[in-house]
Amino acid sequence: MRIVLLVLVACLSASGVLYNIDQPVPISLAHAEYYIGGRVWGSGGIMMRVALGLFDRVTLGMSYGGDSILGAGKPKFFDRYRPDVQARIAVLQEQGYVPNLVLGFESQGYDDCDSQKYSVREKGGYLCVGKTLDVIDTHCQLGVNYWGGFDGFLALNALLPGSAELMLEYDPAFNDHDKALRHRGFLNFGIEWTVADRVRMVVGLRDILGNLPTTRLNRVLDVSLNNHF
Repeated sequence: MRIVLLVLVACLSASGVLYNIDQPVPISLAHAEYYIGGRVWGSGGIMMRVALGLFDRVTLGMSYGGDSILGAGKPKFFDRYRPDVQARIAVLQEQGYVPNLVLGFESQGYDDCDSQKYSVREKGGYLCVGKTLDVIDTHCQLGVNYWGGFDGFLALNALLPGSAELMLEYDPAFNDHDKALRHRGFLNFGIEWTVADRVRMVVGLRDILGNLPTTRLNRVLDVSLNNHF
């Protein structure tokens, strides 16, 4: 794992933060800005992401990974055998009373992918709004999405001294594959630390409520970086 982290930090060179833990942040990369990220999760799983700002308000990207990449188990790549994609357009950019507003699409789900279905479902098409409350140094965001049914998500980012943040996010999982689930939803908590305004490291604890037995209290480490060409 140490080798993987060193490679990620060396290859990534984060003002353009695209994700909290699981939930997308309502911004788009600037023109010629790139984003590279890697997540270590579950039983040795790894997922990589790359994204590029084509214009000041348009971002395109892709991601891919699998479980048991680290460790002694047999590697199991996502059943789709193809990269997943993301795209987002910044409709509004935060300024004064105007919030961030992003229209996007995300085909990347999280955790196991069996029979081409992720344990934590994809966002699909989504609309997300976000606003920073300067009085309490907290960024609040709310989104609605559709993939096999309607769902929503929210996130809070509380700024701390020393380029750190506390993150709390919730997805009610109304569109879970198993309609018989109690829909506790996915509640995630994380601590983020940004180094040199470019490298961002997140330690997250996911599915605190135990919406799924396979994802309950799943711990993840996410390292990303962004820069300009």
